[in-house]
This record gives sequence, C-alpha cells and structure tokens, in this order.
Amino acid sequence: MRVAVSTLAVALAAGAAAGADQSAVFVTGVPVQAATKEAEAALRAKSDAARKPFMELDESLRKQFGKKQEAWPADKQDQWRAAHDAFFEAQTDWFYSINLKQKDVDDSVRELTEALADKKVVRIAASAAEADFVVKVVGRAKVTNQDFGGNGVAAEIALRMEPGARMDVATLARSGAEWSTREKRWSKTDTQSVHTFTADAPYWLLISQKPGSAFMASYKGVAKVAAEAIGEFVTANAEKLASSRRASN
Repeated sequence: MRVAVSTLAVALAAGAAAGADQSAVFVTGVPVQAATKEAEAALRAKSDAARKPFMELDESLRKQFGKKQEAWPADKQDQWRAAHDAFFEAQTDWFYSINLKQKDVDDSVRELTEALADKKVVRIAASAAEADFVVKVVGRAKVTNQDFGGNGVAAEIALRMEPGARMDVATLARSGAEWSTREKRWSKTDTQSVHTFTADAPYWLLISQKPGSAFMASYKGVAKVAAEAIGEFVTANAEKLASSRRASN
C-alpha cells in the first residue's frame, strides 16, 4: 500500500509539474464585422485608405535606406512597422470577413479548441480570466494558391492572440517573445504574424494557411496548422512567457 501511495504521489507531482509548464489558452470568436454589404464596403474602404500611405512609405524608405530593414534607422523601422500594421489589420478585417457567417466563426473556434487540446504544451482555459492567452477567431477564407500551378486552393484563418489575465502585458512586451516566420518546406503551411506586439498594442494578428486541393485545404486542417504554430510559439518562448506571468499565477 505504501508503495502504491508513493507511486501515486509521484504521478500526481509529475502531472502538476507538466501543468505548470503549459500555457493556458482560451479560444473565442469575434462578432462578424461584415454582417451587411454596407459594413463590408466600409471595411474595404478603410483597407484601401491604409494601403496607399503604407506602399508609398515602403517605397520611399527602401529607396533611401536600401532593402535591408534591419540596417534602417530605428525610428524609420518603427514608422514602417506602424504603417504596415495599420494596413494589414485593416486588410485582415475586410478580406477575412467577406461572406462570413457567425457559424463559420463558431466552427473555427470549436476546431481550433479541439486541435489545441491535443498539444502537450497547451491546456484549454475556461475563460480569459484563467488564461495566459486569448485567441480570437477574426475570420477565414479560401484563396487561390500558386504553389499548385494556380489551380490549388489554400484555406486561411485569421486570429488575434492577446494576453489573458494571467499575463503582465508590460513585461510580456519587454520579454522579446516573438513568432517564427519559417514556412514548412514540404507542406507549405505556415502561420505569419502581421501585427507587432507592443505595450501600446498588445496583440499579435496571425494568418494561418493550409494549401492543397479543394478537398485538402479544409478549415479544420488550417485550424490544426494554427494550433501547431501556437504550440511551437509556446515552446520556443517558454522562459519569456514564464517570466511574464503575474506573481499570483
């Protein structure tokens, strides 16, 4: 009996330690932004308005300082990044809302939650108050994919990932936690961040993609791609995330 109790204690301790290393993630959706044709037109107009200043700034800075952004003056990098993020956020809000129904958002919330539940480094939180991160499904779309000779399709999902109540925003912003932009060589799947996390704008805007045939490029499949990327982010930034959690957690 004593041996059995000791074995159980060891198992429970191991489980607690594993749980301590996990990031708690709460998945939810945002209300469909383009619920009417008028709302869709307004989103497109906002995207178009943000495109021109970004493109002009990008061209001007490249002519003045060259193609390598890391060699630009810091203030110019910040200026470019602000214009970039403003445009891509507006573009995302419009493009991934076209013909979107609330059921589409709800389905992706469920599929992403199920995919994340399979990740050892993630546990599903019941609310934002109990989460390290809140992942919001913004929208989704099917797009033509050139990797398949222009005949392929890619399923894409747009996500907004922001800190939950367990995280200290200022500390997380200073931590240097960042997303890998590496594309999977064979599958061509990837998850890109198109918005820089800062203390003033504390969130990442993510676009996950799964290309393939019309059958293979499923929204359930791209939810798995997004879950894989979130798991990799948590693993790669484990120490930075741990140091950014509030003391009570």
